[in-house]
Amino acid sequence: MGLLRKFKNSLADYISKFLAGDDVSEYSGIGAINVDREVAMKYSAVFSCVRVLSETFATCPAILYRKNKDGTRGVSTDLQVYDILHNQPNDMMAPFGFKETQLISLNTGGNSVCLKLVNKYNDLVGLWPLEWTKLQIKSENGQISYKYQDGANEKTYSRSEIFHIPGLSFDGLIGVSPIEYMASAITLGLSYEKFGVRFYQNGANASGVFSFPDVLGDVAYERLKKDLTKNYTGLANTGKPILLESGGSFNQLTIKPVDAQLLESKKFQIEDVARCYRVPLHLIQNLDKATNNNIEHQSLEFIMYTMLPWFKRYEENANAQLLTPKERKAGYYIEFKMDGLLRGDMASRSAAYAAGRQWGWLSVNDIRRLENMPPVENGDIYLQPSNMIEAGKLPQQNGSQALAAEIHELIGERR
Repeated sequence: MGLLRKFKNSLADYISKFLAGDDVSEYSGIGAINVDREVAMKYSAVFSCVRVLSETFATCPAILYRKNKDGTRGVSTDLQVYDILHNQPNDMMAPFGFKETQLISLNTGGNSVCLKLVNKYNDLVGLWPLEWTKLQIKSENGQISYKYQDGANEKTYSRSEIFHIPGLSFDGLIGVSPIEYMASAITLGLSYEKFGVRFYQNGANASGVFSFPDVLGDVAYERLKKDLTKNYTGLANTGKPILLESGGSFNQLTIKPVDAQLLESKKFQIEDVARCYRVPLHLIQNLDKATNNNIEHQSLEFIMYTMLPWFKRYEENANAQLLTPKERKAGYYIEFKMDGLLRGDMASRSAAYAAGRQWGWLSVNDIRRLENMPPVENGDIYLQPSNMIEAGKLPQQNGSQALAAEIHELIGERR
C-alpha cells in the first residue's frame, strides 16, 4: 500500500483523519517499533542525513602510519591493510563505496560488520561488508557470534573472522539501531509527506460542497460523480470552471495546510531527525535560519562534533582488529586524513600559510605539499624572526654589526 495509491475519501475527511493521527496505521508494516531501513530511507530527512554523513566520511582516505623512535612519523605502505583501506578493499568495491556502505550501516542499523578475507596463510587480503538486515549479532558469556543468512544459505562467524564497528551502544559490544529509536519521529514525518501527496493529488484545492435544489436521481448522481472525477480532479485540471446542471452550485471549503500549522510541523520533524543525526540543517537544504557567518561555524562544528567521533570510532576499531599486536608495537597505526574537510577558502589558507611561514613552522615546500604542488629547490628552509629572543637577553649582533663595533673600539683605543 504505497504513498501514491489512489485517494478514495474526501480531502476534508483525510485532513480530519490526519489531525487525529489515525492515518499513521495505514502504512503497511509501520508502527511505533516496526520502522525498517527501507521505510526510514523513504523519508527525505533520514535519506539526506545518512547521505551527508556517509559521503563526507567516504571522502577522507584511511592512511597507515608508522611512528619512528625519534617521535616522527611517516606514511607506510609495508602492510597489506594499507592497500585494503586505501586502494581496494575487495575485488568488487572501491574504497569510497566501501566506506560509504559502512557508515550507512552504522546510521541505519547501528553496526558495521565486514567479513575478513584471508589467504591460505591466514593473512588479511580484503574486507567484505555484510548486510546488517541479514545479520544477527549475539553476545553470550563474553563472546560475540555473527549469524548471517542470505536466502537459504546460513553461516555463523566468530569474532576473529569479523571486522565489527559498533555504533552507539549500551554494552560497548553491539550498537543500537538509530531508526529504531527514531521510529515515532520517522513515522510522523512520513505522515506529513503523505498528507502533502494526497492534498496535491486531489487538485491542490480543498474540497467543497455541491448543492442542488432537488434530490438527484441515481443516474444523474452517478453521472455527476464520473464527470467530476474525469474532468475536475488532478493537477492537470486545476482551475477549470465546473459546469453544473439542475440549478446546482459549488461552495468551496478552503482548508490550507498552513492553517493547521502542518508546514511548520513538517519543518519541525526535519529538525528532529537532523538533531538525532547531529547534522546541521543547511547541509540538508534547510536554509530558513542560515546566514553566511553561522553556516561557516556550523560547518566547522559538523566536522568537530559529528564527523570526528565517527573517524575516531573507525580508527580505534581498525587499529585493534586489523593490526596485530606485533604490528602495533612496531609503531603502525591507521588514521584518517581529514585535511580536505578542514581546508578553508583560498584567502583563509593563504593567511594561515603566511603565519606559518613567518613564524618558522612551515617551509615553502611544506606549503606546496599542502596545495598538491611539486617541491622547489631550497624550499625546505625554515625562517625565524630576528626579534625572537629569550626574555631578559640582549639581541645577538650579526656579523656586520659585530665588525663595525670592533672597528669602532679599535679607533677609540688609538685615539
